[in-house]
Amino acid sequence: MCKCTPEETILCNRAGLKTLPGEIAPSTISLNLSNNYLRSLNTNTFRNLTFLHNLWLDGNNLTFLTPGTFDALSRLQELHLSRNSRLTHLHANTFRGLLNLISLDLSHCNIFEIHPLLFSHLPSLERLDLASNNMRYVPQAFRNLSSLTSLSLEGNHIEAIGRDSLKDLETLYDLNLRKNRIWIIQNGAFAKLLRLGTLNLGHNFITDLPNQLFEGLTQLKTMHLEANRITAVDCTFRQLLNLRNLYLNNNQISSISDSAFLHLNKLHFLHLSRNNLSSLPARLLSELPGLRYVLLSHNPWRCDCSALWLWRSPHRALLQGLDCAFPGPANATAPEEPRPGHCPTPLPPAAEDHTEPQLKWLCIYPCKEVICLRKAPTPHHALKDQYLASDLHQANKDEEIECGTAGQQHQLQLGQCK
Repeated sequence: MCKCTPEETILCNRAGLKTLPGEIAPSTISLNLSNNYLRSLNTNTFRNLTFLHNLWLDGNNLTFLTPGTFDALSRLQELHLSRNSRLTHLHANTFRGLLNLISLDLSHCNIFEIHPLLFSHLPSLERLDLASNNMRYVPQAFRNLSSLTSLSLEGNHIEAIGRDSLKDLETLYDLNLRKNRIWIIQNGAFAKLLRLGTLNLGHNFITDLPNQLFEGLTQLKTMHLEANRITAVDCTFRQLLNLRNLYLNNNQISSISDSAFLHLNKLHFLHLSRNNLSSLPARLLSELPGLRYVLLSHNPWRCDCSALWLWRSPHRALLQGLDCAFPGPANATAPEEPRPGHCPTPLPPAAEDHTEPQLKWLCIYPCKEVICLRKAPTPHHALKDQYLASDLHQANKDEEIECGTAGQQHQLQLGQCK
C-alpha cells in the first residue's frame, strides 16, 4: 500500500509491487518505488508525471529500461536506480529527455559496459554514482557532462587509467576510484582535472608513484592512496600546492625522500601508519607550516640516533603513534630521548637551534660516553665538564671539534671519536 505524505509525495517503498500502481496524481513531485519487484518500465510508465522531481527505483528487479522511458520527465532532478542487480546493459537513449537531471545513482547493479552516448542527454548532471558494478575500464561516456562535479567508480574491476580516460571531466571536484584493481596510471591521466578537490585511489594495486603522476591537480585538497602496494615516495606530490590531507597508510613504504613534501605549505593531515618505515629523513617535516596531525603507528621504527631529530623537532607534539621498537634500557616501548647504549650509529644534523650545540656523533665506549660537537655556538651550556682534546684536534685537522664526557672525566685517546 502506498502513502501520500504530503499529497505531492507518494511513498510506495516495500509495498510488494510488481507493476506501477494506477492513478498516481499528475501533480506528484516525489515518487518512492524502492525495494519492490518491478521488472520492466516502458514509455507509458511515467507519461503523466511531468512534475516529478525525485524518483526512487532502487532495490527492484529491473532488467531493462526501454529507450524513452523517462521522456516526459523533463523536470526530474534525482533518479535512483541502484541495487538492480539484473541491470547489466543500458541503451544509448535510456536517459533521453532528462534535461534537468542533477543526480543519477546507478550503483550496485551489474553494469559491465557503458555506451559512449548514454549520458549525452544529461547536460545538467552534477553527481553520477557508478560504484560497485562490473566495469573493467573507465567508460568513455563523459564527453557532454559539462556540469559534472562528483563521479564515483568505486568497487569496480578497473585495472588501468589511461592518459585520455578522464580528459572530459574538467568540472569534476570529487573523483572516487577506490577499491578497484588499478595498477597502471599513465602520466597525464589527471592533467585535465584542474578543479579536482578530492581524489580517492585507496585500496588498489598501485606500486609506483612517478613524479609526473599528479600533474595538473593544483586545486587538490585531499588525496587517498591508502591500502595500495607503494614502497617508496619521491617527489610525486610537489605540484599539489593546495593539498591539506594525505593518506598513505596501509602500504609497504620503507623509503621517503627528504623533499617528498616540499612546497606543501597547506598540508594539515598526514597519515603514514601501517607501513614499513624504520626512520624518516631529518628535513621531511621542516617546511610544513600548516601541519597539525601526523599518524605514524604500526611501523617498525628504529629507535637510535638517526631518529633523534624526531624528538627535537618542533613538530614533536603533532606526531601520533611513534612507538619505539628499539630494545633500549628497561625494554622501552615508548619514544624517548636516546640514552647511553642507544646510539651506536652516527647522528644526523639537528634542526637549527641557536641555544644548543649541534650533535655530530654520540660514541659509546665501555668506560664512558663521548659526545663530539661541530661548530657549537655555546657548548658549555649543553654539556658539563667540557674540555678541548688536543689529540682529537690533531686527528680531525679538517674541521674544528670539541669533545667532552658526560659524567666523570676520562682521558680521551686518539681515534676514540670518529
